Amino acid sequence: MVDAEVHDPLEELQRENEVIENLLLRILEEAEILKSGKNVASGEISEGLRLLDQYLDVHAQRLDKDLMTFARGVAMPGCFPRLDRIVKDHEEAKRRTREARVALQSYEQGIDGARAHLADVLEAFASKGHENTVYEGDYPLSCLVTALPPETSEHVAERFEESSGSVRDLEAHIQGLLSTPVGAPGAGLRVRCVEPGCSATAEAHVVPGNRGRLGLQAPVGGWRVSAQAPEIRSGSVARVRVDFRCPSHPGPEPDSSQGTVALSTWAEEGGWPAPPNASDRE
Repeated sequence: MVDAEVHDPLEELQRENEVIENLLLRILEEAEILKSGKNVASGEISEGLRLLDQYLDVHAQRLDKDLMTFARGVAMPGCFPRLDRIVKDHEEAKRRTREARVALQSYEQGIDGARAHLADVLEAFASKGHENTVYEGDYPLSCLVTALPPETSEHVAERFEESSGSVRDLEAHIQGLLSTPVGAPGAGLRVRCVEPGCSATAEAHVVPGNRGRLGLQAPVGGWRVSAQAPEIRSGSVARVRVDFRCPSHPGPEPDSSQGTVALSTWAEEGGWPAPPNASDRE
């Protein structure tokens, strides 16, 4: 987490690189699991890519614009090519993220060879990201340590304060993701079969979905889960009826793959629908 006030912008950028490195290490771990022939939930991979992409956006804004506005007036000429390179590196990172999402989509669809391809893409993604963060810290930021006067540093720190709220919010979500091992089940949710007269119960799990959504993973052993159309209530509240069926009452074929229902993010308000209640399955 970042302090409410940024005192040294160069140290702050280095600290942000450490956060980026931790996310890259998780993506690399996911790639290694995929290479071993095991599956990783697509929503889990998607969540890591989404958070990294958003965090890099704020980091690039701080470095490429907030810092550069002042740094180019005080940096030695030899530092300019290095500063120019990191701007290009940040642009290239966006392209690699798009490539990873395309590979993830193929993996979600179960296309032959998609798991191995996704593993290769994520491995290259993490390796190149690591290379860029190391370069950024060893060269462009280092060459500014002695060149940035205290008063200029204060001006940059003031600019950073404008995005400090976004940094804190993203780092809270990143910490939540990194605190859970790859492949670990999400929060448990006790559910019962929707079939009238059936008393069967089991534990489902709330898991990350794709594109910042919330997912529900059906209990193991042949349970199925299906969702009705969202019901929009007052303000930005969305309520979704979710039905679970035990193996004895499979009902219709599920609409979603791998027993997961994605509940759309209420993006305009930045909130998520509440997890369904086990007692009313809504």
